[in-house]
Amino acid sequence: MTIQEWLGARNQLGIDIWEKKYRHNNETFDAWLDRVSGGDSVIREYIVQKKFLFAGRILAGRGLASDEMKVSLSNCYVIDPPEDSLESIYECAKKMARTYSYGGGCGIDISKLAPRGARIRNAAKSTSGAVSFMDLFAMSTALIGQHGRRGALMISIDGRHPDLEEFIDIKQDLNRITKANTSIRVHDDFMNAARDSKEYTLSYVREATGEAISKPLNARDLLRRIAKNNWDMGEPGMLFWDRINSWNLLYGTPGFSFAGVNPCAEEPLPAGGACLLGSLNLSEFTMDLGSKRTFDFAAFDDAVAVCVRALNRVLDEGMTTHPLDEQKISAADWRQIGLGIFGLADMHIRLEMKYGSPESLRLCDMIGHHMVNSALRASACLARDEGTYPRYNAESVLNTPFLAANADDVTLGLVREYGLRNAQLLTIPPSGTISTMLGISSGIEPIFANYYTRKTESVHSKDVYYKVYTPSVAAYMEDHGIVDDSDLPEFFVTAGTLDHRNRVDMQAVWQSHIDASISSTVNLPETATPEDVENIYMYAWMKGLKGITVFRDNCKRAAILTTSEPKETASATATPPNEDACCPECGNVLERDGGCTVCKSCGFSYCDV
Repeated sequence: MTIQEWLGARNQLGIDIWEKKYRHNNETFDAWLDRVSGGDSVIREYIVQKKFLFAGRILAGRGLASDEMKVSLSNCYVIDPPEDSLESIYECAKKMARTYSYGGGCGIDISKLAPRGARIRNAAKSTSGAVSFMDLFAMSTALIGQHGRRGALMISIDGRHPDLEEFIDIKQDLNRITKANTSIRVHDDFMNAARDSKEYTLSYVREATGEAISKPLNARDLLRRIAKNNWDMGEPGMLFWDRINSWNLLYGTPGFSFAGVNPCAEEPLPAGGACLLGSLNLSEFTMDLGSKRTFDFAAFDDAVAVCVRALNRVLDEGMTTHPLDEQKISAADWRQIGLGIFGLADMHIRLEMKYGSPESLRLCDMIGHHMVNSALRASACLARDEGTYPRYNAESVLNTPFLAANADDVTLGLVREYGLRNAQLLTIPPSGTISTMLGISSGIEPIFANYYTRKTESVHSKDVYYKVYTPSVAAYMEDHGIVDDSDLPEFFVTAGTLDHRNRVDMQAVWQSHIDASISSTVNLPETATPEDVENIYMYAWMKGLKGITVFRDNCKRAAILTTSEPKETASATATPPNEDACCPECGNVLERDGGCTVCKSCGFSYCDV
């Protein structure tokens, strides 16, 4: 088989992604399949059938690690949060740089750092505050290259930190922190106070001096400020930290705590934590049943089990390839993997079902339940054969609300008898690059648009704009003889036309079955208001999401994609998007790379013709 046969000869963007990101030293496609599958014939066939793909670090680096080539197979890490000292802050930056050099993204939390104005015992007399050190971390990210791209960084802060308002406002300066995502770890007491418009106190006690710093404010006013900045800038994101802490398989486990999240926030992780990723393509698990197309649950159950085992094999192979000793220890202790999904929107099109409809939510609830049950069973069977993860605590795991809500009787019996091989099993990453390569929808996102406008400068004497249909839309139109997208059936919805409550409802359904988290973006039209963003925050929290990212079209960090024709007043030679443009998949910063605009975080790519 050739790459053209696998992706289609017309999918030049996908072929380019494979050749530039995942192919090693001109290896053939068959050799690549053998290397990436690790000799597993079943996984190899799943990849050929486009039913499953490992995440980018595995596709690029599996089988290549050596003393001469130091590459991690994990996409993301959470660095041990810096303590309140210069030594610890710069040690954190050092750890980040080393992790980037191996190809991993980083998440750090700055909540332990003293707020601005706190007393210190050196020549400065008072600290410049936690937020001031974000520039150091962002600069470290910008400096370390990763095969033509920069590293990815998430910086978070606790929602009770006195520097929170400064953190919220930092990206109003378009020249600061351009190489990082930002998120706030908010707690239930804050959301309750915001709903009731009550006072809320930001507080911090500096251990070195005993100084207590507090700042009372109105919680609703603060939430509105967060919403206004998100409306304006696309950041910060919201992390519902109490839900993150409680809805997983590690809730109550002695000695365990989450230290932060990875750059796209689908992975809450402990200090030093890493996670291996891979995703199942839901659109390839549809089948014809008589005159109707349906979802093949039996085939999906089998695939989940196979992929859990495959990720465990990669986990074992990658134990020595982590950049830092603390990362190797964490990976060995907890054995966290992250099996996810993509192609959800394409599945809906194949089933002729409207994304976000009651029927759609019921189906996704069933798929999610099958997925978690199959993953738990596979991990329990691995524990039977190879032992539990070293830090497994049976009493704690068996009493987690997540397990009680998701394991059927057979699965629960297996876990009781054998334990689990993995402390974490499921996540939904943005899957931007692999989705773009295959030409399908990413993660749980709806289709971004039925079509987009692509500009060419290189083959004409003037700018020419093309209307390019999304692959699944183009395929449906061709199969049904449709020549104009205005004639598409009503079940075709896009990120721009989908009601935001339906979008949150979809994420909530999946989150009920996912023990890690979900990276996903609620896209809003330019006409949306800050109040709309605030309402989405409140609704997402009430629906049990672990986090929410909102992106408004044409905000100050506007995305490169557009569904509108160019304005007549536009320049005859449009300039490339600047580095402050936002990715439509994850909201992160876009950058130019040759003729393409790429997202350094999730891998989304947009290339000029």
